[in-house]
Amino acid sequence: MPAIFAKYGAKVLARGGRYQTLEGPEKFNRFVVIEFPTFEQGVACFNSPEYKEAAAFRRRNNAGENELVMIGAGEGAPK
Repeated sequence: MPAIFAKYGAKVLARGGRYQTLEGPEKFNRFVVIEFPTFEQGVACFNSPEYKEAAAFRRRNNAGENELVMIGAGEGAPK
């Protein structure tokens, strides 16, 4: 995955580590936060042939369930 993310300018901000669910269902127990230079580059990475191949491998091998959410910087984000 690092080579795929690098191609789209991504930077991993958090992978695993300590967390506490304060509200809502506790469905997942591992989180990864990845920053892309733009929203569009994040979507392009997800739709890339390289990522699709890696995701298909993960699914074929029952290597976990993912919930992927792309979030734009929105209000209050540093400019």
